[in-house]
Amino acid sequence: MLLKFYHCIFIAFLVFSYGCSSVQVHSDFDPDAEFSTIRTYSWKKVQVPGDSLADNPLLYKRIALSIDKYLQGRGYSLTDQASADVLVAIHAGLKEKMRVTDWGGPRGYYRDPLYDSWWGGGAYGGRVDVSYYTEGTLVIDIVDRKQEELIWRGLGTGIVSPQSSQEKTGETIEEYVQKILNQFPPGYKQEQ
Repeated sequence: MLLKFYHCIFIAFLVFSYGCSSVQVHSDFDPDAEFSTIRTYSWKKVQVPGDSLADNPLLYKRIALSIDKYLQGRGYSLTDQASADVLVAIHAGLKEKMRVTDWGGPRGYYRDPLYDSWWGGGAYGGRVDVSYYTEGTLVIDIVDRKQEELIWRGLGTGIVSPQSSQEKTGETIEEYVQKILNQFPPGYKQEQ
């Protein structure tokens, strides 16, 4: 029973430490777009199948406010849609995932020299653990308003879990937004 207790604590520690890993960020852009002329932006609502933000307007609002704060801190101005250089659209998805960990151990048969006997079997001493988690991806799209074409897309993917407080949720949102938008515009280097 005690061994089972320590096994559960160890697995919980692994899941917690993996959950604390940073957000994985990727971005792509149109190489023909002129990013240096962008000064203003506005918001564009999009309908994407399976969009997790469509079902959670409070979360959508928190993310939008975080993006506003970040972009305005970088010198971009929020304006009306008719006069904006670009439009910002966001959506998100959730995916249930499974992690399988094979802890290894001796395989096959082996000879115990102390007792001059043979031990083993297919998986003697090995252990496999299975855990489930939710992976979330936040997508931030930048659309050229005049051309109505996507010119930049940033994605942030990481493990999401129910947060215990609004403060913790806010911190997680800030982390996603900052890491994604640190790659906008292409070639941008954040000042240290």
